[in-house]
Amino acid sequence: ITAALTAIYMTRLMVMTFWGSERFREAHTDEHAGAHAHASDDEAPESNKTDFLEEDAEHEEHHAPVEPHESPWTMTVPLVVLALLSAVGGLVGVPYALSGGALPNYFERALEPAVAAAPKRGAAAQESNADARGAGESVRAPAAHGDEGAVPQSVGEGEQQGATAAEHAPDAGGVAKERLFTGISVVVGLVGIGIGWAYFRRRPLARMPRLLENKYYVDELYYAAIINPVKNGSREGLWKVFDVSVIDWLVNAVARGTRELGDVSRRLQRGFVRGYAAVILFGALAVIGYFVFIFGRALR
Repeated sequence: ITAALTAIYMTRLMVMTFWGSERFREAHTDEHAGAHAHASDDEAPESNKTDFLEEDAEHEEHHAPVEPHESPWTMTVPLVVLALLSAVGGLVGVPYALSGGALPNYFERALEPAVAAAPKRGAAAQESNADARGAGESVRAPAAHGDEGAVPQSVGEGEQQGATAAEHAPDAGGVAKERLFTGISVVVGLVGIGIGWAYFRRRPLARMPRLLENKYYVDELYYAAIINPVKNGSREGLWKVFDVSVIDWLVNAVARGTRELGDVSRRLQRGFVRGYAAVILFGALAVIGYFVFIFGRALR
């Protein structure tokens, strides 16, 4: 399905870009004629002619005919590099099913030095050794009793300890399946190219079905499943409930308490000497009264 869809819309892109007549001048002419269809120099009132000419000049300045031109070298050079890599870059990783081993696949075993293969033990080791002997391969003896704590070997170390390259030979059944599905994908792609050419060659600007125009509604699903829940939860829960009802209440409560405490302290600092003297007198009387009370209890 992916191969067919890709072939169809890439063929549509090729047809729209490289086949058919030029459309950029026609589109500008149609747009220009449509914008001026409602007014002409003969019918326009005299008072509106000046404004109309100014708007027309501004329209011509910002909506001039689009003439395709070659991009500057700062864009051309990267495009050339990408084109070359797209055409031949895959040759460094051609699978065995397609090359038959004629071209080395540099990506297939790139991670072998970093991937450890634990030694097989017990029945699994005996079965593996029996299969290897039946295939005529030289194998390493199974781990003896007491070697359970041996350090696992990396995949690449097998070749240094007697393992042959035949251990890495691909399975014949897997190769056949890979070739089969590769052929199916190529055929499906060719069919998609044929469908795209037959349909869009006559109607390069044909409107796509609503499902395709809306990109399978992926954006709508994304908004419904992720964006809107996060946005609504942030607005209704975090902002209106937690931020306003909790954080703002705490901040405002601290501010109100500080202000009320300041109001109380301000009443004690009125700037009158008589008031300060009265406070000192009351304080002295309180201290004297406290000591009198203490000594009176002691004398009893």
